[in-house]
Amino acid sequence: MKKITIIGPGRVGESAAQIIAKTELCRELYLLGRHQGKAKGIALDIQESAPLFRFDTCVDGGADPAAMLDSDLVIFTAGLPRKPGMSRSDLVDANLEVLHGALDSVMRYAPNALLLIVTNPVDVLTYHAWRQTGWGRHRVFGLSGVLDSARMASFIARETGFSVKD
Repeated sequence: MKKITIIGPGRVGESAAQIIAKTELCRELYLLGRHQGKAKGIALDIQESAPLFRFDTCVDGGADPAAMLDSDLVIFTAGLPRKPGMSRSDLVDANLEVLHGALDSVMRYAPNALLLIVTNPVDVLTYHAWRQTGWGRHRVFGLSGVLDSARMASFIARETGFSVKD
């Protein structure tokens, strides 16, 4: 894959960026955020770790949606985090607003990309992304359940004394 853009370089976006860069899943990785300095800083931190982790992925970041031009994959991790006592469904309206604004840029600058939705509630946002873009179902995906499964495995391991690797 030549280019991946991550929209939303928060905790999840940054973690995804580190893994993508270290595994050389693409040649170019762009972190798109609302704040130029934050996105650029995170990208620089990852890029400067290249000699330590021995990867050649070129990492950059900023607030300019045009920089996602010709991305093969766009990963959407932007949105409000869930606060204590808040259900995932409480996030729908706020995160739909963020998604709809971002999708206009995705359709303009990366019209041939695959789109992966990670922001909660994943199922609702993925459906709305599919509807808004008008792209085929083979191009718009949602990633969910992984975190819940990992939490459960961690809890079981901690309570039973077994390793999470088992």
